[in-house]
Amino acid sequence: MKIDMKKYLFIVLFSCFSFLLDAEEKKMVHLQYYADLNDALKEATRTHKPVFFNCYAGWSSASQLMDSVVLADPKLVEFIGENCVPLRIDMVKDLTGRELAEKYRVQYFAHFLILDSQGEVLHRIVGGAKAPEFLALLKRGLNPETSLKGMTQRYEQGDRELDFLADYAAVLDGADETDRFVEVSEYYLKHIDSSELYSPKSWEILYKRGMLYGSEWFDFIYEHRNELACCNGSQVTEYIVQCIFQEIFPYMIMESQDDQTLFLELKQKVEDLDSASWSRKQLLDICQILIFRQQKRYADMLTLWEQCMVDFPNPLVEWKFDMTLGLLHDMGVVEKERAAAFLTKKMQNLSGDKRLQYQHTISQLHSYQGIVFETGNFKEALEKARKTGKALFVDCYTSWCGPCQMMSKRVFPQKMVGDFCNPSFVCIKIDMEKGEGIELAKRWKVDSYPTYLILNGQGEVVYTFRGSVPAEEFVKRMGEGLSYWRKSVNK
Repeated sequence: MKIDMKKYLFIVLFSCFSFLLDAEEKKMVHLQYYADLNDALKEATRTHKPVFFNCYAGWSSASQLMDSVVLADPKLVEFIGENCVPLRIDMVKDLTGRELAEKYRVQYFAHFLILDSQGEVLHRIVGGAKAPEFLALLKRGLNPETSLKGMTQRYEQGDRELDFLADYAAVLDGADETDRFVEVSEYYLKHIDSSELYSPKSWEILYKRGMLYGSEWFDFIYEHRNELACCNGSQVTEYIVQCIFQEIFPYMIMESQDDQTLFLELKQKVEDLDSASWSRKQLLDICQILIFRQQKRYADMLTLWEQCMVDFPNPLVEWKFDMTLGLLHDMGVVEKERAAAFLTKKMQNLSGDKRLQYQHTISQLHSYQGIVFETGNFKEALEKARKTGKALFVDCYTSWCGPCQMMSKRVFPQKMVGDFCNPSFVCIKIDMEKGEGIELAKRWKVDSYPTYLILNGQGEVVYTFRGSVPAEEFVKRMGEGLSYWRKSVNK
């Protein structure tokens, strides 16, 4: 089993960079870094010290916070200065940094390495922590018996003692050694005595393996949540809530096509959780909002939205959710006015970019005249096309595609495009790398983005074109596609 653990890291629903809280009261000092790896390695050879390598990225807020707050803690600065040769290089700014990032497999930030005098990795720490916790991680990395290198040697020599494996799994997870972590944790979970499977030590492994909703170990955690809670308390329920939130988040911000079956399943799972969970109600509300949204019961959706999206536990998530209101172009006039009034009220206490973004969303509600895209799945859109006697237009996109984003922001919203497409087409956007899009991409042989498809009522592709084009050219090509569709209908 191979999973990208970093890909499935939790979206932080209820917290942000808590290690900043106690930073203001401390007097900040700074490490005296080397800026060149070779110079640092020479000093390491001379002083018989390892290199503490701060793999920095100027664009990363996590790197910035660790660098300016945690690594300015006096005790931490003193410890690193006495025991290591400090080195800091920006891993993305220039070619030297990028080459080192590739050599040392640095993909995520914040990121820290402990190197020997030959430049070999002794230990790796991926992610941030408060100063006391980070100091503990460093001390572990400097101990040959508990460092990544030392524990890996012990494992490769055949040690399968379960307490050791539990500790080794924690080090592997902290070092983003995904494949080896899966291997070690799988062995541990399969061989631990059933009476110990619910213990705090096993829980530390279980929750890292169960982050992905629907995975074997998530299902195990959910099914045995009561037994796990007896040994690990309320964190088990809160963990499940966050896993389900992580699953539902892309749908809420409209990066994935709505799936009512999934929403109902998730809602039922949340309802069955311990009602004492303080975050359970927010998640239930989100599930119901999505159900209303897919059913196009916008008045009911807005009633719940007005209750739920005020003083939400995480302001960033609340903002992301609010911005999606401007994308619901098929809301009625009354619902659009109601949504605009809600956003206007919230905007009164904002300033700067946030205020401008709310203003833009309100403008979208009032003035959007472009293509109206369906919010349901492909099957629902095809059925609507059949019933209305229209062609089905599919915008095949991916979230990383720049031309796709340009078309969505500059071409699809234009009035001339909407005036042509809306009367003749049922339109839907499908991410070809997520959900149903993965199988549809194979079926339609879509391998470049953006790709535009026009389908008949049987779901057969009758016309295809690709690329980023001006509005006039887009309308021209859609007209050609409509002609092909009419011919297919009249056969």
